[in-house]
Amino acid sequence: MPKTKQSPGALLLEFIDKYDLNCNRLSKEIKCSQTALRLISLDKSRITTSIAVRLAKYFGTKPDFWLLAQMDFDLTKAANNKTLIKALKGIPKAEKAKR
Repeated sequence: MPKTKQSPGALLLEFIDKYDLNCNRLSKEIKCSQTALRLISLDKSRITTSIAVRLAKYFGTKPDFWLLAQMDFDLTKAANNKTLIKALKGIPKAEKAKR
């Protein structure tokens, strides 16, 4: 079973701590909803492209940094999802057309 990667919310909280911020101040700085950042920090919402671009601009990272963190976390969760694993067993591989 794959190891769960750090959540995007935990990553965001690390940056907030490192730069001595809080969600309220950060939301004002990057011009987004305070609620959106709080939900991300609690892992109740995903990092969207818009938020990733804003965080990247503010923290001097690339949007990919935030989006890849979200994608890696989502893929790790999917790999551990028993319902999905069971469904995947019943899906055949596509066969190339014979021409």
